[in-house]
Amino acid sequence: MRLVHSRVRSALAAALLPIIISLSPGASAQGTLSGVYKANGKSAALTEVTAHKGEPESGKPVTVLVFTTKDQAKDPKAGFKALFGEYGDAVVVKVFSDGKIYSTDIRHSGFDFGPVPSATVFDIVQMKDFKAAGGEISGHITTGGKVDIRGQPWELDLTFKTKAS
Repeated sequence: MRLVHSRVRSALAAALLPIIISLSPGASAQGTLSGVYKANGKSAALTEVTAHKGEPESGKPVTVLVFTTKDQAKDPKAGFKALFGEYGDAVVVKVFSDGKIYSTDIRHSGFDFGPVPSATVFDIVQMKDFKAAGGEISGHITTGGKVDIRGQPWELDLTFKTKAS
């Protein structure tokens, strides 16, 4: 009888282990993300968002928001690596503590930028409803509809919330 109980416990533990692992804090999502990211009519399914402390710009603190199609939550250099395709299609936004965007870097498989796979844009992407409080950062980044970069149409309209760095 004891052997049967031991086998049942072992089988139950083996069945529950994947559930326990998937619920552990290290495996949980960094935040929530929804919206649109398109280039030349091709959609990118951005699913990951993280926030990292960036290098100060003009003496002001900067947070780097990294939006990607692949998990990059544990990488402190995700913003840099995302621009070289390590995490699929990506948007990297540098934002000041008041929500004003300093710069936006974009990488999308729908773009044809030639040998340079990503581009930096200024004053095209706007932040709305920015909040940084309680250990979280949230907001809405948008191009306000379709815009062109290097003669190619693209659109960005994302709502996000993630842990602050």
